[in-house]
Amino acid sequence: MAQVNDDVFEFDFAIAGTGYFVDPTKRPELADFAQHIALWRDRYEPPADQRNDDLGTHPYLGSAHEYREKVSGSAPYLKDIHVFNPAGFVSFGLPIGDVPSIRRDVSAVVARISHDLFFADWAQHETRITGDNIAPDFDASLYAAALWKQPAKAAVS
Repeated sequence: MAQVNDDVFEFDFAIAGTGYFVDPTKRPELADFAQHIALWRDRYEPPADQRNDDLGTHPYLGSAHEYREKVSGSAPYLKDIHVFNPAGFVSFGLPIGDVPSIRRDVSAVVARISHDLFFADWAQHETRITGDNIAPDFDASLYAAALWKQPAKAAVS
């Protein structure tokens, strides 16, 4: 649970990090799956005169700041972990996690999480939209009196 002023937010879980140490293989909270996270050194070999071993330890992030798999299919859950901190610098070429990046990047993260949550439940949504055996949320008598009805026409003699 997190409280901001009078608003209370509840989460199933949250991972928070601070600082500029970005190598996921050295983070205890990522130890169970860090070997599956793609790093820049796994995807890019710079020319010898531009080599920087520290930059190679940054995660190779997707367009919504999500971790990507080192080997495709080895850890599909990584797409559900979004990195909004300085570890994203190499992937985006811009500072991440500071005030200017909020306006620029948060919308992409929110859009991807919303998309993924919706499509994770797609079968249920499709059944509800197209199914014939879905029980109504409430009985029609609860709103029948609120429906507008055209007055009956008077008989003309």
